[in-house]
Amino acid sequence: MGLFGFGERDCDGDEVEGDDEDWGMEPAHPRFAAHFTHPIYNDSGNDWGPFGDDEGADTLAEWEDRRDELTSSTRLRDMYDSEEEWQESVAEIGTSPLDTDDEATWVVARAFTLLRLTGQIDDEGKAAALRGLDRLLQETDDAEEYLQQKRDLEAWQNPSN
Repeated sequence: MGLFGFGERDCDGDEVEGDDEDWGMEPAHPRFAAHFTHPIYNDSGNDWGPFGDDEGADTLAEWEDRRDELTSSTRLRDMYDSEEEWQESVAEIGTSPLDTDDEATWVVARAFTLLRLTGQIDDEGKAAALRGLDRLLQETDDAEEYLQQKRDLEAWQNPSN
């Protein structure tokens, strides 16, 4: 069992032992920190956590550097280079064979990054992230890490403006 209640896993889903040195995530938005309380949201060593795989870590690191470009009205689609890239990304969720990289990983990584850095996510982005999590659950035989993320994201409510 891993330090945070889940076994540490490599990218193939095999449990591994050893300590990964945290790469130093910046503090989360207060609303994110208040809602996403499970330690997996701050675990950079679990490949099935939102920021523990390469895609999630890279996405978070990139947007931490670009945090000034994010606002309380940024949509998930705004984190893509173009409307076309966003449309293709969402359309490709679940189209690759199981056990291969799927666009779901990138959509989920961007969604949790948006939530972590801004404390909000648009309804369309939330729906796309939930589709992505469904795909990741399918690929991993319902890994507890993805079930946790899905439960927490389904329960998320944006603040009223």
